Amino acid sequence: MKKLLFGAPALLLACAGCTHNPHLQPDQASTVRAKVLEASTTTSRSMVNLTGVIVARQVADISSQVLAPVAAVEAREGDSVRKGEVLVRLSSAPLQAAVEQAQAQLLAAKKQEDAAEAQKDLAAETYARYAILNQRHSITPHEFDQIKAQLDSANAQVQAASAQSAAAEAATRQSQATSAYTVIRAPFSGIVTRKHVDAGAMASPGVPLLQIEDATDHEADIQVNESALLKIHAGEQVQVEVNGAQTPIVGKVREIVPSGDPAAHTFTVKIGLPVSHELYSGMTANVLVPIGVRPSITIPKTAIRHSGQLDSVLALDSSSVAQVRYVTLGQEQGDTVEVISGVNPGDRIVAQPNDSFIGHRIEPQP
Repeated sequence: MKKLLFGAPALLLACAGCTHNPHLQPDQASTVRAKVLEASTTTSRSMVNLTGVIVARQVADISSQVLAPVAAVEAREGDSVRKGEVLVRLSSAPLQAAVEQAQAQLLAAKKQEDAAEAQKDLAAETYARYAILNQRHSITPHEFDQIKAQLDSANAQVQAASAQSAAAEAATRQSQATSAYTVIRAPFSGIVTRKHVDAGAMASPGVPLLQIEDATDHEADIQVNESALLKIHAGEQVQVEVNGAQTPIVGKVREIVPSGDPAAHTFTVKIGLPVSHELYSGMTANVLVPIGVRPSITIPKTAIRHSGQLDSVLALDSSSVAQVRYVTLGQEQGDTVEVISGVNPGDRIVAQPNDSFIGHRIEPQP
């Protein structure tokens, strides 16, 4: 992260390259041994710091599928719930009455079906006897046709009764399923983040009762300018700093939403985050996103001297005398830090500076 210098720029320019002890001449300086490194140009990743918000990947608004009074709310805001756990109970009396009515109609339909089957069996036996008499010419054709019509009518009544019984069964299953909607369960394990109703309120289809979210899977949503969007790739690792978290988090670019905001010319990039108990939806996240490479000078952090808001190094002059040189620092990467100004390629720097080295000739230590 780039550090800002609040001192006057003229002071920094005046101090660059100056020695802490201007009265000590190079030929008078004593020699001390210290580890020395040479600054060189390397390739660093260009980074952009973007602000986003922490959100849960899986969020659900829990609502009722039936119109019924709320009998009890079993979960409160902040409660952890498991998949299948009861969240809300609705009044089931009207729906249970509908189930009983459907079951009674089913019973009546079954009895009608049984009666039709018995009538069909009787008609079939009668038809069989009359068929023998018809072969013997003991009855007239008209009498035989009447018996056959009675059998056809009995078969039709059986089919109608069977259809009524099937319809009654379907109505019973539907009423039972509707009655089951009075017990509302968690669709996944998570935490209750909002409660919209209390017992006694009327639950309507589509109107949220509770909201739950998966507290184990978060992401940081950031807005990226179109000029930097093509330099970001899915699967790339990024550094995420969350307000309140003790240490930065290593995230990964999970998704780049292809549709952007035409007015702001920005696109949403979703950064996947590891499981952490320090993350909550709504937190602010600062995401350091790589957008390319560029030449830079990086040195170990151990070579930096900190004095208030000023940073400096001990640089060796042409006589190998250690002098204080103020620097402007850039982005940090691991154990190294980028030097934006104050150090040039080829400059010799004391690797582990000590104030006692200032003004003394430094003999490089292997």
